[in-house]
Amino acid sequence: MASFVVLLVLLSALMHASWNAFLHLSNDRVWLLGMFSVPYVIVSAIGACVLPLPDAASWPYIGASAVLELAYCFTLVRAYRSGDFGQIYPIARGLSPLLISAGALVFAHEALHAVAATGVVLVSLGIMSLAFRRGMRFSGESVPYALLTGLFIAVYSIVDGLGARAAGNALSYIMWVYLLWNVPQFLIVCKLRGGAAQMFTSKAAVARGMLAGVLALVAYCFVIEAFRFLPIAMVSALRELSSIFAVLIGWLFMKEQLTARRMIACALVTCGAVLIRL
Repeated sequence: MASFVVLLVLLSALMHASWNAFLHLSNDRVWLLGMFSVPYVIVSAIGACVLPLPDAASWPYIGASAVLELAYCFTLVRAYRSGDFGQIYPIARGLSPLLISAGALVFAHEALHAVAATGVVLVSLGIMSLAFRRGMRFSGESVPYALLTGLFIAVYSIVDGLGARAAGNALSYIMWVYLLWNVPQFLIVCKLRGGAAQMFTSKAAVARGMLAGVLALVAYCFVIEAFRFLPIAMVSALRELSSIFAVLIGWLFMKEQLTARRMIACALVTCGAVLIRL
């Protein structure tokens, strides 16, 4: 059973990298965000109707998380405008555990163990290698947005950790966050793209957009299921392999260069994130 659950988590990591690849490859990434929201709205609306309301103490967290998720999505779209997928994705994903660890040290006075401290160093080295050229100049105009994306991931992760505990029912909390994030996102995209009718003109494009949303939803469901059978730290660490999948997807399907430097940097980010999680 444990081996099957591990495979499930690895599949989740691949699916997460895959929906990001859909976003990166899209000719209109803002429009794709709108289609991405449709499965989320449907599932979360049903969940919000059938599940009990979260406790009152969790609603400030729900509102904050929805705003942060919305900002994260549009920042991610901007990051993918010009950066290589195999560069931007590892920076955004790798920065969040680094920032969460730093925040725990500064604000919660949680000292890092030697293993986690080693992970912080590895992630830092990997991100610096991906993000900067010689002379500490950004390696591409999209890198600052990738770093900002990582910041949003870290902040909403902390907010969700606190909010889910205050909600009384973690699944109810997630459903309301999804609903309050994706309804505005869909409406904003409709406004930007000329109305809801214009969103559904191409059946093939709509299918691709909704597939990206379904991949994201199912990937998270796999993770939730894995938490029932494996330690949370192990599941979180396995998910970090999505950065390796992203580099391979960029090489295989986007003709991005698979340089030794990029592979080493991505390996550093992944290994460091695993050590931080553990």
